[in-house]
Amino acid sequence: MTWNDFGTGRAVDPAAFVAAAATLLESAIAATGGGEATRADFVAGLEASLSTSGPYATLRLDAGLVDQDVRTELRENTNAVSEVVLDLVRTTSGTPGPLDVHSSCVGYSWTPPVAERLIGGANLHGARNLYNEWLWQLVLLRDALIPFIDPARVRLLADADGLTRLQDARDWFAVQAMTRRIAHAAIVRFAAEAVTGRPAAEAYGFQHGGAVVLPPIAFDGDLLGPAYLLDRREGTLVPEDVAYFVYGGEEASGPLSAPTRELGDIEVVSLTDRLVPGPAGPGATRTLSLVVGFDGHEWAADLGRALRGHRYAGRPAAPGDGPAGSAVAGAWSGCAVLKQDGEVAVPEGGVIPTGGQRALTLALLGRLRPGNVVLYTGQEVGGQPILLDIRG
Repeated sequence: MTWNDFGTGRAVDPAAFVAAAATLLESAIAATGGGEATRADFVAGLEASLSTSGPYATLRLDAGLVDQDVRTELRENTNAVSEVVLDLVRTTSGTPGPLDVHSSCVGYSWTPPVAERLIGGANLHGARNLYNEWLWQLVLLRDALIPFIDPARVRLLADADGLTRLQDARDWFAVQAMTRRIAHAAIVRFAAEAVTGRPAAEAYGFQHGGAVVLPPIAFDGDLLGPAYLLDRREGTLVPEDVAYFVYGGEEASGPLSAPTRELGDIEVVSLTDRLVPGPAGPGATRTLSLVVGFDGHEWAADLGRALRGHRYAGRPAAPGDGPAGSAVAGAWSGCAVLKQDGEVAVPEGGVIPTGGQRALTLALLGRLRPGNVVLYTGQEVGGQPILLDIRG
């Protein structure tokens, strides 16, 4: 008797997966002869396993390399995803199913109350396997959802073995997250494996099953929001069911000439923006361009390079930590910078007001030479919002 109806593979949301796995939990509780107290101990054991710190944590993100935005994003989102999974477990009921299963669990530690219930009597072999498998599947669920800012909307590819197929990919991702500065491509690779069944090679996003997965800033996310995590939106950009979005070619340009306007004379123009796919490439790859329109014309920036610029840009340490008006060497119109061909080098000490417009700022991040770019929102110099400050 199996514990799910996922067959040879289908897309499953977290609620449906937790509901199926509840059969394992209920079977483990019944096999121990326990009731609500046993359930509480088992759920508490899961909570300890989903923690990012402590002796029972299955993914330790409280130690290692520090002062990295990517680790901060991953740790905070891992804790948020863990709460989503735990809330589903606590509010989902089930009925007992199989009396025993072959568990692929890798031997996660049990909390003392769980250990006491599972080894304290005879004929508990089945209960141990059932609890192990339930714990293992929900750890895999949590980890597969870590790359996403809105996990409830994600659809993971599950089969008759649940998410066991992700074991190797999950172990690889865990090593990346715990021992080094994890690259954005590594996060996307694991997310694609969880959703499409195939790893993405050096991609920054993908499309699958009628939905697009990209960093949230590529949709309508906040400029100072997550730079490494992913969001999922219903809809398509390309006709293929599965496509992986990769970087386009790079063009070089010279330094920007001196500012042509004073900071107080920057007008906010009306913009349009859209994502435009390039031609199909090898391995189901595509490039994407962020096309920004104003003054009756459109200018494009490679979305991959824009997202890379967004990740590399510095963030203010505090809300009031913006550039002082006396320290501003010059201001360039954001629209004027975007009109330059290829990659643009801006002299140190200048600022580029963009009127608070997300698409214009993101496109500029795809045109500016990476390095020494600081993002600000809310601060003003000469009455104009500063969104890009070029630092020496």
